[in-house]
Amino acid sequence: MGYVENTQSKTEVLAKETLISPGFYTTNIRKLSSTDTSSFQGDFSTAIANLKNDYTKDKYIRDQRFDQSWDHIQGEARELIIKLLEMYSAAEYSGFILYKELSYKLKETNSVLSSGFSLMSRDEARHASFLNKALLDFHIKPRLDFLKKEHRKYIFLPFSWFIYSTYLSERISSCYYITIFEHLESHPEYSIYPLFSFYKSWSEDENRHGDFFGVIIKSQLQLSSGLKARLVCKFFLVLIFSMTYFKHKSNENLLALLGLDAREYYVSTITKVNNSIRKDLPIVLDVEKSQFFEELDICLLHISENEKINVSNQNTLLKLIRKIPHYSSILLVILRLFIRNETV
Repeated sequence: MGYVENTQSKTEVLAKETLISPGFYTTNIRKLSSTDTSSFQGDFSTAIANLKNDYTKDKYIRDQRFDQSWDHIQGEARELIIKLLEMYSAAEYSGFILYKELSYKLKETNSVLSSGFSLMSRDEARHASFLNKALLDFHIKPRLDFLKKEHRKYIFLPFSWFIYSTYLSERISSCYYITIFEHLESHPEYSIYPLFSFYKSWSEDENRHGDFFGVIIKSQLQLSSGLKARLVCKFFLVLIFSMTYFKHKSNENLLALLGLDAREYYVSTITKVNNSIRKDLPIVLDVEKSQFFEELDICLLHISENEKINVSNQNTLLKLIRKIPHYSSILLVILRLFIRNETV
């Protein structure tokens, strides 16, 4: 036991600091506090009970697999893993702070929501702590200046934007994790670092968060019923699924390191998410029969052309003029997906 503690201390001394930059968000707290939890008391009770049970409490234990040096992972592989850890650390800290602040602000006006957000904040803090230790394995120490409120710059999101986007973020994260976990369970030769074996528990946590937000959506008529709700929901699904799919190009090398084809991975993830959200949303997309991903591939071609323009030696104004047709084409594809995409 003493040996492990000394090793950890030495790692911290040698660690290089890195800046973690989470996003900070807020929304209309008054509208959130007015959520009628009594009409969906059973659903809220179930969602909160599942959070309180803390099924994964004892799952995040660094076992003997971590008791080694990871300096043998070098080059691009090391850079990719560190990038992944930094990215998810920022996301988990963002969730931790968001849910903690919402819990505090709703404490006097909506105890049910306050309780749920407090429990989700606990999960996000646990995830962030686990990632911090993983970064130390690679001699990286995250700077946590953002934990001081004066260092934060908040982005205000309209209520429907906030609820839909946060809900989808939880569902997408859940599918991200379980897809990688199941793949590595079948192909252990790609399990180059033991963090990934915890992804099943991570997925379950994120899924329970999604369940809680799902009840909020169902309890808000403006989000769950009527033509306006269906149109707004459809807009967010097209937008967020598109943005999620576009990431596959930038994450190709990381996923290849894990033995995954990036495009297949994102198609599979989005399809799983689309099927998992049927119980909560007033509408879902038909991503399997509508040429959805083929249309998004057209967008990627235009994004690639704009990237080439960005690195050219032309002046800023000329670059902008040359990029306008590509931006227009991307917008037309997104509009086409919104208008033509059959919903089920």
